[in-house]
Amino acid sequence: MCFRWKTCIYLSFLAVMYLSGCQTQPPPFKPVVTPVKPPTIKKAQPYIIKQLDHYTVRNWKYIVIHHSASESGSATEFDKYHRETRGWENGLGYHFVIGNGHGSKDGQIEIGNRWVTQIDGAHAGVQEYNHLGIGICLVGNFNDTNPTTNQMTSLTTLVEYLQERCRISSENIIMHRHFRETECPGRKFPYYKLLAQIARFQ
Repeated sequence: MCFRWKTCIYLSFLAVMYLSGCQTQPPPFKPVVTPVKPPTIKKAQPYIIKQLDHYTVRNWKYIVIHHSASESGSATEFDKYHRETRGWENGLGYHFVIGNGHGSKDGQIEIGNRWVTQIDGAHAGVQEYNHLGIGICLVGNFNDTNPTTNQMTSLTTLVEYLQERCRISSENIIMHRHFRETECPGRKFPYYKLLAQIARFQ
């Protein structure tokens, strides 16, 4: 009898506890989900940029743009001409040549020996710009025709790279005719279009 009485009291206690909310069911389990940010896809760099990264550079102040004033050409052809006709011991007077599809591929950037060895150019006709200026020659005569789309794309890529690598101000991206009595790089060269497309460094 005593056992039954204790059992009744215990069951009554559980009922009171349940009704008072002390035995409510726990909330359903919800796993914590951390959103995964998709990996950033790095824009592939042109092969020429990776190649240029291998070279150590000295101080440069200007980027000087030229045209070859010829319908065709390549770094190899100009190097031969500069050595054999001009008598320049170091050959090609420019640091870079950008082809137009006649002599080298359209838009192909050819790296001259003067850039590899980081020596003065022989492209300006003025000592300051030979010594401190990176010479870039686009194949073509831009008094008669415009540079090709591929040439301008390659030139923009190269100039932006050189600006950042050598800390060259946009004001010092110049044409040959800015300091010499010449039409180089031609009346049809889109100089201001180039400046509008490149990043600006002060």
